[in-house]
Amino acid sequence: MAIRDNLKANLDVSLATSNVSVSSELPYESGGIPLYDKNMKFVYLDEDNISKTELINCLDNNDVIETETTVQAFLSVDAKNQPGDIDTIVANIINSRNSITGQVIRECEMTTETEADVLTYTFDYRFVTVN
Repeated sequence: MAIRDNLKANLDVSLATSNVSVSSELPYESGGIPLYDKNMKFVYLDEDNISKTELINCLDNNDVIETETTVQAFLSVDAKNQPGDIDTIVANIINSRNSITGQVIRECEMTTETEADVLTYTFDYRFVTVN
C-alpha cells in the first residue's frame, strides 16, 4: 500500500470529528487555481515521490538501498474565520506521520502562506527506509 493511502486512512479517522475533511482527489489545478484553494477545509494529499540511493554496493548484489518517500499535503482555510479547532487539526495532520510504520525517519514540516484572505498550510512529509 502506498504511503499516501496510509496517511489518508489515518487522517480520515483523526479528522472525523473536526470541520475539516480529507479529499481523495489529488491537488491539481482547475482553471489555474489550485483545487485546495477552491475547496477550503479539505486536506489534499499529493502522490508519493520516491527516490532510491545506493548506500553500499555489495559484491553479491545484495546492495544496501535507502528509499526516501515524500508526500505533500495541503489545507486552505479562510484567514479571517479559521476553524476554532485549527490547532488540533494541524497537530493531527502533522502527527499522522506516526501512522507509517517500518520507516527509519518519519518527519513532517509545515509552512503557511496567506494570499487574498486564504491561509494555506503545506505539509511536507518525509519517510526513509534502508534495505
